[in-house]
Amino acid sequence: MHLLFIQELDFAQASVEIQRAVALAPGNANVLIRYGRFAVLTGHTDAGIAAPRRAVIDAGIAAARRAVILDPLNHHTQYRLGESLYFARRYAEAVAVFGAIISLEPDYKGAYGFQGLAYYALGDVQNARASCEAKPDNETTQTCLALTYHRLARHADAEAELAKLRAAAGDRWPAASAHYCAAIYAQWGNKSQALESLESAWRLRVPELRWLKADPLMDPLRNEPRFQAIQRALRFPD
Repeated sequence: MHLLFIQELDFAQASVEIQRAVALAPGNANVLIRYGRFAVLTGHTDAGIAAPRRAVIDAGIAAARRAVILDPLNHHTQYRLGESLYFARRYAEAVAVFGAIISLEPDYKGAYGFQGLAYYALGDVQNARASCEAKPDNETTQTCLALTYHRLARHADAEAELAKLRAAAGDRWPAASAHYCAAIYAQWGNKSQALESLESAWRLRVPELRWLKADPLMDPLRNEPRFQAIQRALRFPD
């Protein structure tokens, strides 16, 4: 399921596999946390969250919480819960989960980035900046800093973070930064550049496209036909 969901972006088959895994191992923390994230990331609709999908998202969050109870010392499991809460737009809860991870594992870079993005979504730009400046050499924290610096009118610093994100991602694999750049441009109000970056991400099947349906940073693009075409092409479950 992991490869189908993240590498192949085959959400229909991934859904079949995760449902089978839950049926076979309902008490397995690894299965539950993967189910929880999948439910949240595929649960949103273009018009928001309809009631039936809300039930799916809530079930996913409950599964993720159960995984943490089963495996309380696994920071990765806690991180996935925080990530699921963020994409479910339960930002205050996400901040708390990531804060708990950071207090126990101060070097967990991704937790700083998603905590910062949750603060950003809450409108708490200063705490977003502080969280992401603590570990600034990660793609999530660089995205967060590009957004917060822009909101604080530190435009040169925001552009510098975008440039660092492009350079660092380019060292790892081609166009890995495309999805992050699309999110940044969308939040900056540059829809044209955002859509170009997103189309680049789609051409190269960037794994972060699994976030597309739920990602709050992409909300400014949701009414754009080019965005909608990519979302249809990804064939998220109904």
